[in-house]
Amino acid sequence: TVSAVAASAVPALVMARGHKVDEVSELPLVVDGIDKFSKTKEAVKALAALDAEEDCQRVAATEAFRQGKGKMRNRRYTNRRGPLVVFADADGVKAFKNVPGIDTCNVDALNLLQLAPGGHVGRFVVWTKAAFEKLPAIFGGFDEKSAAKKGYNLPRPTVTISDVQRVLGSAEVKKACRDRVRSAQRFRKATNPFAS
Repeated sequence: TVSAVAASAVPALVMARGHKVDEVSELPLVVDGIDKFSKTKEAVKALAALDAEEDCQRVAATEAFRQGKGKMRNRRYTNRRGPLVVFADADGVKAFKNVPGIDTCNVDALNLLQLAPGGHVGRFVVWTKAAFEKLPAIFGGFDEKSAAKKGYNLPRPTVTISDVQRVLGSAEVKKACRDRVRSAQRFRKATNPFAS
């Protein structure tokens, strides 16, 4: 879950998932005041002001009939996933409920299925200010433990240099590795297929 939250702040990963975030001012997108909305009209206007409306239109355009028997089982349409709006409490959830492509979530119940649908990290997440300020209490830090999860620390990054090609090509790594065996001819011993 922590990795999926971190990936939602990397524009390249969010765009790789197919989200339209070219016009969005910054990622992670933290907004103050959207938890006060009670009308869907206000929510749609706020999404347009945040330049997140284009992603919602992309989702609405992809609605299609489901293949197979799911049509008879109350799962008639399929569409892509749009922005996820994360709230600190239940205030404002009702306003975003009926906007196509928008999913809502409570910060205390962040779900990997919502943060990384299909196992692909980098979902476009809109945080309320209160929800974003609650994250350190939920996940803790590298040195301090989480207040919500018993005995939980943030996992330390195992790779400090992200350029793996440079690390593998460095002199220190080459010195530790043995040379490649170039002329290793392997002969298979001939066996009689009739004598088993």
